Amino acid sequence: MTYFPTEDRDGTIIITLTNGERNTLNPDLLEEGAAALQLLAKNPPKGGIVLTGAGEHFTCGMDTKVAASLDEAGQKRAVAGINDFAAALHRLPCALVCAVNGNAIGAGGIMMLCADWIYAATGHYKIGLPEAKAGLPFPAVAQAILDHWLEPSWRRRLALSSMLLKPNEAIGAGMVEATVMPDDLIAKSVAKAQEINAQPGFRACKRQLRAKANAEIDGILG
Repeated sequence: MTYFPTEDRDGTIIITLTNGERNTLNPDLLEEGAAALQLLAKNPPKGGIVLTGAGEHFTCGMDTKVAASLDEAGQKRAVAGINDFAAALHRLPCALVCAVNGNAIGAGGIMMLCADWIYAATGHYKIGLPEAKAGLPFPAVAQAILDHWLEPSWRRRLALSSMLLKPNEAIGAGMVEATVMPDDLIAKSVAKAQEINAQPGFRACKRQLRAKANAEIDGILG
């Protein structure tokens, strides 16, 4: 069983993060995801990529029970997994649309910030970066992504207070472009991925826009 089943919808690859009820992350999942994204980057789909979560959650971030059980080597592996997975998302040369279907906590927020466009389903769930509350400081690549793509005042509020936002509140924080009805989430996300990826200068502009952040990520990963 894969943690990241895919569907090809008219040239757009839909990736669905799938891991239990809360779609939590663990080292095996992160390593599988990074490898899959790196492979897609070598042969980008013509209609871009949509990333979503299975069930009622996008992802609730790292599995805290797994994290608490890791020895020193396991902790290093988990941090490396987050860094590699986030870097692979950020480096995708094609359009990446996040279709946020439910709670996007911690690493879920970082994943959203890697996207070129973010739609969030309407609903009673939360989006945020509560690493301080969880006792899990941001790995270096995640911090670089925060530094480049989240406006400073919101970076301070979200990272230091662990406040969580409703989907419509996340628009004001710059983490979501628009909210859509849940039944329309995937279709609208696919249409947006195809729309922006079809622009003749999209890949060149994305490469330029992300050059500084990618250079910083390259320096972190060595």
